[in-house]
Amino acid sequence: MPKPPYIIASNHSSYLDTVFMYAIFSDYFLFIGKGELLKWPLFRLFFKTMDIPVRRENNKQAYQSLQKAYEAIDRGDCIAIYPEGTIPYATPRMKAFKNGAFRMSIDKQVPIVPVTWVQNYKIMNDPGKLFSPSLPHKVRVVIHEPIVPPTGYSDQELVNLRHRVFEQIESALPQQYHRKLHENED
Repeated sequence: MPKPPYIIASNHSSYLDTVFMYAIFSDYFLFIGKGELLKWPLFRLFFKTMDIPVRRENNKQAYQSLQKAYEAIDRGDCIAIYPEGTIPYATPRMKAFKNGAFRMSIDKQVPIVPVTWVQNYKIMNDPGKLFSPSLPHKVRVVIHEPIVPPTGYSDQELVNLRHRVFEQIESALPQQYHRKLHENED
């Protein structure tokens, strides 16, 4: 593991990914997550005071959340983020990654630690659906080698870093869930 601060970038396939993340990383980190989690009693308890909610429907509040993440990195705190932004409908197949984690990595010159949850989609995929897949299952996680961001910023460097992290995370998923990057772009 690199010395803090760094950014943890993980695929997202279960509502328990966040809970498991706390079990595998010993360095202090803050999660950046959707503001809707504040409506869920289980997550609201710790999320509103310890982590950084993003209210995606409000550009000003979304920008303020990003600023809080930059300030946390400046303090030496790590940041954890799901670059997909949500649990994909076709999980474990990943959605295209959003740029936030990669822009932050380049801007602050902190490494990204890619993380793959291999089978978490079998564990609490949708707590709102009574009969959704949610069975006892072994949790298998792959923590990949840290990826150091490029020193200069350009749109192409951002895209390259995003693709590199995507490919690293996807490499630990079963082969049938791999996608060509051009198929996975927004």
